[in-house]
Amino acid sequence: MLFTGAIVFGIVTFTRNISAGFIFVIVILILQGFLVSFGQEQENRLVAALLDPFGDMALDYYTRYWTVAEQNELYIPIKGVFIYNRLIWLTIGLAVFISIYKLFAFSQNAFTFSFRKKDSVRFTKSNFGGITKIDLPKINLSFSAKTKFNLLWRLSNIDFFYIIKSWPFISIVIVGLLLNLVGLFELGNIFGTATLPRTWRMLEAGAPFTLAINICTFLYAGLLIHRSRISNVNQLIDTTPTPNWILLGSKFLAIVKMQIVLLSLIMITGIIFQIYKGYYDFQIGLYVYELIVLNLIYYVIWALLSFFVQTLIPNPYLGLFVMIVLLIGIPLTSIAGIEQSIFKYNQGPGFSYSDMNGYGSGLENYFVYKIYWLCLGIVFYILTILFYNRGISDGLKEKFKIARSRFNGKNPFFLSLFTLLFISIGGYIYYVNNILNVRKSAKEREIETVEWEKKYKKFESYSQPRIVSVNVNVDLFPKSRNVSASGQYVMVNKTKDVIDSIFLNHNRGISTFEFSKENSLVLEDTIYHFDIYKLKEPLIPGDSLNLNFTVKNQPNTFLRNNSPVIYNGTFVNNFTLFPSLGYSGGELRDDKTREKYGLPPNKLKPHPSDSTALGNTYISNDSDWIDFEAVVSTSKDQIAIAPGYLQKEWIEDDRRYFHYKMDSKILNFYAFNSADYQVARDKWNDVNLEIYHHKGHEYNLDRMMKGMKAALKYCSENFSPYQHKQARIIEFPRTSGTFAQSFPNTIPFSETFGFIADVDDSDEGGNDFAFVVTAHEIAHQWWAHQVIGADVLGATMLSESLSEYVALKVIEQVNGKNKMRKFLKRSLDTYLTQRTFETKRENALMFNDGQGYIHYQKGSLIFYALSDYIGEKVLNETLSKYVDKVAFQSPPYTTSIELVDDLREVIPDSLGYVIKDMFETITLYENRVLKAESKELESGKYQVDLEFRVSKYRNDEKGKMFYGDEERDSIFYKSDEMRKPEYSVYLEDYIDVGVFGDDDNNELYLKKHKITSINNKLSIILDEKPVEVGIDPYNKLIDTNSDDNRKKVESL
Repeated sequence: MLFTGAIVFGIVTFTRNISAGFIFVIVILILQGFLVSFGQEQENRLVAALLDPFGDMALDYYTRYWTVAEQNELYIPIKGVFIYNRLIWLTIGLAVFISIYKLFAFSQNAFTFSFRKKDSVRFTKSNFGGITKIDLPKINLSFSAKTKFNLLWRLSNIDFFYIIKSWPFISIVIVGLLLNLVGLFELGNIFGTATLPRTWRMLEAGAPFTLAINICTFLYAGLLIHRSRISNVNQLIDTTPTPNWILLGSKFLAIVKMQIVLLSLIMITGIIFQIYKGYYDFQIGLYVYELIVLNLIYYVIWALLSFFVQTLIPNPYLGLFVMIVLLIGIPLTSIAGIEQSIFKYNQGPGFSYSDMNGYGSGLENYFVYKIYWLCLGIVFYILTILFYNRGISDGLKEKFKIARSRFNGKNPFFLSLFTLLFISIGGYIYYVNNILNVRKSAKEREIETVEWEKKYKKFESYSQPRIVSVNVNVDLFPKSRNVSASGQYVMVNKTKDVIDSIFLNHNRGISTFEFSKENSLVLEDTIYHFDIYKLKEPLIPGDSLNLNFTVKNQPNTFLRNNSPVIYNGTFVNNFTLFPSLGYSGGELRDDKTREKYGLPPNKLKPHPSDSTALGNTYISNDSDWIDFEAVVSTSKDQIAIAPGYLQKEWIEDDRRYFHYKMDSKILNFYAFNSADYQVARDKWNDVNLEIYHHKGHEYNLDRMMKGMKAALKYCSENFSPYQHKQARIIEFPRTSGTFAQSFPNTIPFSETFGFIADVDDSDEGGNDFAFVVTAHEIAHQWWAHQVIGADVLGATMLSESLSEYVALKVIEQVNGKNKMRKFLKRSLDTYLTQRTFETKRENALMFNDGQGYIHYQKGSLIFYALSDYIGEKVLNETLSKYVDKVAFQSPPYTTSIELVDDLREVIPDSLGYVIKDMFETITLYENRVLKAESKELESGKYQVDLEFRVSKYRNDEKGKMFYGDEERDSIFYKSDEMRKPEYSVYLEDYIDVGVFGDDDNNELYLKKHKITSINNKLSIILDEKPVEVGIDPYNKLIDTNSDDNRKKVESL
């Protein structure tokens, strides 16, 4: 803090202006946010750690990967980068302080900046040097409305130019633009690859600039209101005949002009960035509409409150502080139970733009809430006029007396009018949200979840029939955003029990249900939408039962959408629309919360060794494999898509119908899409490939086609034949999420998740994520849609980990090892970072509880490393045999244990530790190169001498470190220079040692060495001059610091 304090002291000292120091503090805090954003990228962290004057990034440099246990138990690491950071800024702080001391003088005038050079001219005052006759012009006084508005405009210009020429404004804007610049370069990066600078991306990148605009609004609202008093001309101005509404109105108009200029800067920087990227589809209309129409009203509402606060508070900087507290604190009132936006100033539904669906139906909500808050803002502004003081004031009491005296004329009318409008609109919003529709607070939802478990968990183990066939008709109405559907389930009692009751879950839509056997409705729970039907004749084992149902959404209201259908780009799955059977789960997970309500601790999913828990897949608990058929209708200008093969397409009553039927059994997991699509077609062998995309999103269709072909080829050659005759990618709007999801032969794909990727194919570029994600989702046609795990721990290893493994192998073939290393490093960094936020427990991979950072990042790393250890061919042959054994199986379903047992059979005894380290435990490495030297031999060859250390440790589920549970599991090393020994789990590990030439592609040496000790020395003879060496150079192992695995070679 010495640096910050010294700078603030110096600025205030030399400018003689305490506000300059205040502004500097705000600027440095904004810059800190910029630095934090900069340091998110792994390669920038060292620079960010050294540049951070507060030391937070230096501390984060060492603690970033600390687990929960380590955060609770370890001391702050006072070493290395942290010490360098403190020394750097202590030195700078002392230098600044000493410089200030040397330069300071009590006689010194305030230091100012000016871009205009002024000539120094000495004037001699002569009041009586002569008498001159002057003819004064004749003035005609005018107090017309036109004159007043002209004065309002001219005064606003004076205040506006005062704002934009001031250094605080310039400083805040520059810092805000820096944050905006970071957003432009970093926004949308996926796997190190940027997205194209679409206009909505540029607008999204401008979001950090919101803080700068708000701070300028809050600050200059106060400075303008108190400007005359600060300049000591208030008594002169206050005696002019200018009405209050002109004085205040001109200041308010100046603030609005300032806001428009700042919002225009977002557009200008966005367009410049688009030009820099060679992108010229500017969409000026979108810029203007979002910035000047949608965003401006938000800032105007804050300005209205700011004027009122600054009028009541005599100090503009105290007023600024109060407004910043309100800006930050109002959204946080949700923590105190104030959740509805009508009780939180300037809060409400936002808006989001999609190329496919525009702003959708969200703008109606946005404008209603903004008009609601604008009415309150105008009330505040009228109160500002009433409280605005002219002349000498004795304080707040005097202001209230003045306000009462001014409460006449039109003021009571307009105050009453806008108060009434505010209350009326607020009452309407409350009525729609709380009376016409169901709205529940977080606390109420929590209690409902508790009651749901207490009432119905007892039915969890009750036998239910299994759905074996689904035939549905789905009518989508994009223009009115409605859906109506009907369908039939064929269900079979596959259990050994007699079933006398059917437990039916459904959504809150308008539904009807009719069974093919006589029954009675014994429970209809309208809160949880859970019904129990008692069959007159119980369903014996092997018997079947049909369920015919209809469902449609509740009517949409002006402020509430009750349907998943949107104007263009509908994506809805069966779990959202259709009923399901049995107890559906959805219980509280946090054990402390559960204890508060008298619930037992939340159990993990069953262990994969529990043979009684293998009856359901992790996708569905009411079905196995089903026959599927659907007729989907939509508006005439759109294409509707469902899994299966198109049997027929027709137009009837100005609607378009599509009949799909699947020729083989699938999981009870399907979706429906509808939009105005363009279709790109291709073929791989006898498989038809189709991409349904938005017009204008043709940028990466070739990459996605390439990804489909590569994944289909890899999986078909290595695992089993592809079970379908087509594969389709269907684009959906980003407002529905940024992900892709694989259904049978149909893959809905977000528009931001590949369609607008800006891929750099050079070695310096990131990975082609349009290709990567496509390969991953195609792999799911095997790893989920052929092989599906039981609903137990480790199930997602069989789907997500193996699909990601396929993606890695496919991109390795396309991108090479160098880009593969970048991808692996990023995956490793994500895994190590995300595990620090674990709130429940981290299990080993084969027993994971569904956490994405385990089954995606760690799982893919482990299978990729395993292919390197035992060979890609051996691993894939094992996986192929596993697929042949368990594909499309009926219960009991396969588990991670079964796959790991198969792997254990093909892994040699020398690599037996791999199973334990990779699958059964949480094992991490600390590998690093200490020294690397080379010398040229007389033979012309080169000898490389390197010293490196290898150690590994294990974590329990809370992240606590240990070195094994057996005596032989622990070894240690201590040199004379070391204060304490370094420990490791017992080592008999085979680890890559690599030597590289001029670049990463020039691989001079790469071989696995058996490592049995922590400290190791090795000499290698090479034909070419070495440049760099590495231990585990491609980051295949779970290493807590992958940056020190490589080191440049020193020539002797």
